[in-house]
Amino acid sequence: MGFKKICLAMLATLSLSQAAIANELPAQFSTVGLNAPAGQDVDGFRLALFHGQTETVQGFDMAVLGLSEVDKLEGVSFNLLLGASKVNKEFSGASFSLFNWHLGRDTGFNMALVNNTHHVKGVNLAMVNLSKTVAGANIGLINYSDRLSLVDFGVMNYAKTAKFQIGIFNMTENLQGLQIGLLNYAENGVVKILPLINFQQSF
Repeated sequence: MGFKKICLAMLATLSLSQAAIANELPAQFSTVGLNAPAGQDVDGFRLALFHGQTETVQGFDMAVLGLSEVDKLEGVSFNLLLGASKVNKEFSGASFSLFNWHLGRDTGFNMALVNNTHHVKGVNLAMVNLSKTVAGANIGLINYSDRLSLVDFGVMNYAKTAKFQIGIFNMTENLQGLQIGLLNYAENGVVKILPLINFQQSF
């Protein structure tokens, strides 16, 4: 490749990277049908009122009196002023909301009155935690995982497959560790229903 072609290729690469940087917004206000300034990538601060929607946020995302919706969020989501967080694909960081509604993969910490999550690597802390898989811990009054939970700590705990549960009432179809509670039910427990403690048959 000649020198001229190399220079042209470098200039093209530089212009593309500058365009990508230019498309990243340091701040955005988002509400129903409006993003100001217009754009789908925020690297900094985003404020959503009623219902704000954008594709990606890196930094700090905040919803007031409504729902902040993003496809990908990396950073801190703070939505306690009658706000909720909806992440459609991927979340990493910490989310504080009245309601966290995360449909993809989470890495980090979720705190809310209600957490409705799919795949979590980290901690869910709420009055009610609803999840598919939790490679970490559910901490709440009611914890429900319809696939796997490594640790459940609450009043009522249910996981289809559970490693460790501690609560008043614990229930699982596939216990792979230990249950501690007033009443423990495990399909594969040494006894299906036991007070105080239960463990898998081959423990």
